Amino acid sequence: MNSALKALAVSALLAVAQGARATPSTTFWTPATTYTQPALVPHLTYDTYFAEQGALQIDTGLELGLFSLPYLQAEAGVDFFYPGDTKKYVQLNAKLTLPEGALASWAPGLSAGIANAGFEKDVSDYHLLHATLGKTTPLGVLGVGGYYGAGSKALWTGSDGDVNRAGFMASWVSPDVTVNLPGLQKIIFLADVATGKNWMGAAGGGIGLYFTPAIDVLTGPVFFLDQDYYKGATGTDWMWTVQLDVDVELLAKK
Repeated sequence: MNSALKALAVSALLAVAQGARATPSTTFWTPATTYTQPALVPHLTYDTYFAEQGALQIDTGLELGLFSLPYLQAEAGVDFFYPGDTKKYVQLNAKLTLPEGALASWAPGLSAGIANAGFEKDVSDYHLLHATLGKTTPLGVLGVGGYYGAGSKALWTGSDGDVNRAGFMASWVSPDVTVNLPGLQKIIFLADVATGKNWMGAAGGGIGLYFTPAIDVLTGPVFFLDQDYYKGATGTDWMWTVQLDVDVELLAKK
């Protein structure tokens, strides 16, 4: 690897060591879902990724559904990453969704948007463009799609020194397992993957525990595909994640 590529790789590793996740509506690791936050319902997130050897920054986010029409939905949000300089690590996201069955009963849903849109060059300007088709089946909700990194070249450089901006995404969310126990309404299982020899490439999966319809915790492992990339930045090629999600239904009917 020549010196210029080494500099790019080091820059990217330093950035990802600080954290690069943003929280639009996601499955587990990726935005490979057509689920869109309901209109005017704020969604609070507190996401952690950690291992014995290292961790990513804590991601605190706010997502808001903008509108929910029969043929079009939209959401937008902001994420802050700690510890660190908030001005450097704040990121925005937004997406539009054609809901499943909107045009025909058999038609899948379609979402397209941008995530990880930051303002600090070579630190937070990932500008992740993504699109997903989603369909409900008897086995659960399936999603397939892709992404393209339109941001900083340094942040999309993998451990091999190449700029790897694009990849495939897929996801699965199980049907609800209703338990209706005190303090636990239901359980779901979920998994997703994003290809690519870059910070985005990973496979993850786990369990979702819904304490109420509006409060849940997702937890499980995430395995990074570019192992050298993450080992160089954090000392590990996999992490455990705990993600707290809270919907605040301010305008909910009594």
